[in-house]
Amino acid sequence: MAVNIRSVLEYVPCFRGKLMVVYIERSLQCADELMDALLDVDALHEIGVLLALVVEGDDADALQHLADKCEMHAAAVDVPLTAGQHAVDRVREIIERGQVALVASGASGRFDEGSVNLAVQLGAAKYICLQTDEIPSREGQPIFAIPESEVTSVSSGDCTHPDELLAAAEVCRRGVARVHLLNGKQRGVLLDELFSEEGVGTMVHTDSYCEIRPLREDDIPELLSMIARCVADAKLVQRTYETIRDNLHSYYVYTLDDTIVGCVALYPYVESDCAELGCLFIKENYEGHGYGRAMCRYVEEKARRLGFRRIFAVSQSAVDYFRDCLHYDQLSRNDLPLARLQALEESGRNSVVFGKML
Repeated sequence: MAVNIRSVLEYVPCFRGKLMVVYIERSLQCADELMDALLDVDALHEIGVLLALVVEGDDADALQHLADKCEMHAAAVDVPLTAGQHAVDRVREIIERGQVALVASGASGRFDEGSVNLAVQLGAAKYICLQTDEIPSREGQPIFAIPESEVTSVSSGDCTHPDELLAAAEVCRRGVARVHLLNGKQRGVLLDELFSEEGVGTMVHTDSYCEIRPLREDDIPELLSMIARCVADAKLVQRTYETIRDNLHSYYVYTLDDTIVGCVALYPYVESDCAELGCLFIKENYEGHGYGRAMCRYVEEKARRLGFRRIFAVSQSAVDYFRDCLHYDQLSRNDLPLARLQALEESGRNSVVFGKML
């Protein structure tokens, strides 16, 4: 996965001054890929990320040797984390003087008490595990992100590595907002995970990594540029800054780490006791992950709470999606509210009408 330079520019301010604890599994310590990971760690340090590297086992000397080869500003703690508060204090001291702290866990396992306690005590924003396992999956599909609150239900079903997910969720509950499980044998995995909205590993999180929220006026330029290609291809109706601004309350966006990746609108027709689902769009690189379905369910529930009995959609390019994925019924144009029917006929678009009862 190539790192998008725009994503890098967006995320650098978010990461600067934040602490990340990176746990390195014992089986990776002699792997060629570890040198790549350390070069990535050094790049993160250069942009202002605070870092503590925890190596599984009793000795951090080998890690210090590799760090020296990378010309990394790093220093090793002379005792493992099993030494208790003294080791934690030494890690803090090294970080505060502007170096990457290297320390041995003194234990086995990715979530040993000493390593997790270090992240909690130092207020780490992320706990990152570099491991040799593939990331967790469900029904054959990788789990890229999952809220801590949903882990228990997922891990009891058709899911790989359920114990790892449960352990990661417990770290979140102890105060670390995000835990990442990464395949350390994948070159460049650290930067690919951090500098893209969706990532390449599994992230267990407690904060608002992904959310659907109302559109804000300062989002409009981003929304217009995002849908411009589909407007040019006649897949979406032309919209202007002013028309969106005047109907701002009708629009919602799907965000990953505050980056907009999709949109949807809900237009009410009070006199016909129905609402229209419109302007449904997902960025090309984020299709196929359920974001569109989530937005549709969101506005359906919104329409239901507003008291509407049914919802409809008019589409020229997403016929299969509404019929086969959302299971909307195909309707006659005459089922549309009169004002919407007139607008459709005036547009000359060969659109299909779909709807469902709420």
